[in-house]
Amino acid sequence: MTAVDVAIIGGGPAGSVCAARLAALGRDVVLLERERHPRFHLGESLLPQSLGVLKAIGILDRMPGRFLIKRGARFVDGSDARRPVRYSFAEAFDARWDHAFQVPRDQFDELLFRCAESCGADAREAWEVTRVLVEGSRAVGVETRGPDGVARSIEARFVVDATGRDAMVARAAGPLERIPGLDRTALYTQVRGAWRDVGDREGDIQIVVFGEGAYRGWFWLIPFADGRTSVGAVVSGAWVRERRSIGGPADLFRDAVASTPAVARMLEGSESLFPPLATADFSFRVRSIRGEGWLALGDASGFIDPLFSTGAHLAMTGALRAADAIDESLRAGDLGPERFAAWERELRTGVDLFVGAVQAFYASDLVSYIFAEPQHPFLRRAITSMLAGDVFDEDARWAREMRKRFPPRSG
Repeated sequence: MTAVDVAIIGGGPAGSVCAARLAALGRDVVLLERERHPRFHLGESLLPQSLGVLKAIGILDRMPGRFLIKRGARFVDGSDARRPVRYSFAEAFDARWDHAFQVPRDQFDELLFRCAESCGADAREAWEVTRVLVEGSRAVGVETRGPDGVARSIEARFVVDATGRDAMVARAAGPLERIPGLDRTALYTQVRGAWRDVGDREGDIQIVVFGEGAYRGWFWLIPFADGRTSVGAVVSGAWVRERRSIGGPADLFRDAVASTPAVARMLEGSESLFPPLATADFSFRVRSIRGEGWLALGDASGFIDPLFSTGAHLAMTGALRAADAIDESLRAGDLGPERFAAWERELRTGVDLFVGAVQAFYASDLVSYIFAEPQHPFLRRAITSMLAGDVFDEDARWAREMRKRFPPRSG
């Protein structure tokens, strides 16, 4: 039986950032990742407000030159009925950071994992956690299986669930909830030779909107420094059901491209690097994200439609703040769930703003604001601030206005 301060399950952005921070604070941390880095993952577009996290764990200066700089987001009407609209991060309210990065997740996640290792965490790959050890209602460690197939137990004063959409601990604590209006499927691939903007705008994410009502969807085009582009279409359940006879993910992806002239032009002459794949029903809430001796981070605490590139941002920001709260709780000798109530409130403040905005996008309310001609200067900067990820201050005037106009809908 090995004993540590904190056992973290999952070596993605949430787990690695939490491990790096706790190890830097002097905590004895074990980080357990069931796969080996590098490994493929969606969610390649970072937000400017994540850069503070990267600075805090000491890797921000390793990002330029390795990853393509992203200075804004460009929204395109797939039918060409409206002019494209670009949002520059420099125009956000309180724009501390005027850029982010486009990051192939295999490279970025490995960078974060190695950072945790260099900070002093016991970072283990190919270590699968088979169950969380519980005494009464308190998490007290994990049972694992290493690369040699031998089962081992690790005693921990605190357990962090960063298992992504598996939500290992959170699922056991209570049922997951679907988010109304976000029944969506993502069809995705990578290509080489796709269109991209030039100069300072080369790294912009392209968000192409298509369809109406129940058939509303959108494409992402995320350029990488090596010439590749991540391309995906997020489509509704109604859209997929109507095309059930077409075939599999590759056929559905081609149909979506063919019916969206703007995307067809962007991809003209490009080479697909692997057949399009699909992931379905990926938006959900988790009722319980903190308990006796544990909390859930990143996608394990809930997942939102990736329209605004929120996944890695919420994961890393929540993880950094959780690490500080865990360290304080360990020093106080009190690891009960109430110690993390403020952390959860802050996290859900940001999540709910994003949820309301995504729901409003599919209901067409937000789309009219995004493409408005002319645009109200305050609302334009408010949308830009949201796109930059500055969503955790519930007292900011622009954030209050966004929450008022686009409140999240629950089941």
